[in-house]
Amino acid sequence: MTTNDGLRRRVLRDDVVEHIVESIINGTLKPGDKIVETRISRELHVSQGAVREAIRDLTARGFVETEPYKGSKVRTLTVNDLHDYYAVRGELEPIAAGWAYKLNTIDIDGLYCIVDTMQAAVLRKDADVVRKADLEFHRKIVEACGNKSLIRSWEALANDYWIYTIAYKGFNSDTSLSGHAESHRLIIKAIESGDINLMKERLQSHFVNEI
Repeated sequence: MTTNDGLRRRVLRDDVVEHIVESIINGTLKPGDKIVETRISRELHVSQGAVREAIRDLTARGFVETEPYKGSKVRTLTVNDLHDYYAVRGELEPIAAGWAYKLNTIDIDGLYCIVDTMQAAVLRKDADVVRKADLEFHRKIVEACGNKSLIRSWEALANDYWIYTIAYKGFNSDTSLSGHAESHRLIIKAIESGDINLMKERLQSHFVNEI
């Protein structure tokens, strides 16, 4: 295989990854749905090999689960999965917030704007906007720390999928999300106070309430 062929395969795989992730995030593919390689291959006009490579990537990132002889499907969250996921975020994000506060690199006004957007979306029951605002809020805090290793570790958690699934589940059950934006507002106030322990407490409390 030539260098150009190898590059083309990687580009095609990335296109397939983006397509599947977007399908999961917008609800076209729901938790538990089977991912049919031949269908995606036809839809995107790519080889099944490129689709398989994309599925391997998504399995590693936690979007997809694959069983021998049974194929691949969109991952369904369990309570234990959520505990494990938030346990990691509950350690990473307070570290990022503390470092970013010391560097004075957190955009407080920007965070408040995001919370306002989130609040309006909660009232409209717009799960997609809630997901995007939630993800943007936490990403701004993490990226403000400036530590590339920590940022990469956080990004590797497949946050898009987890946050979308939680928002979707919340709006399709009796669970109230009325306090969702307010819990983020309390995180900002903790950051403004400069109290590292309070930052950690409120971030972790927020994650516990998501489960």
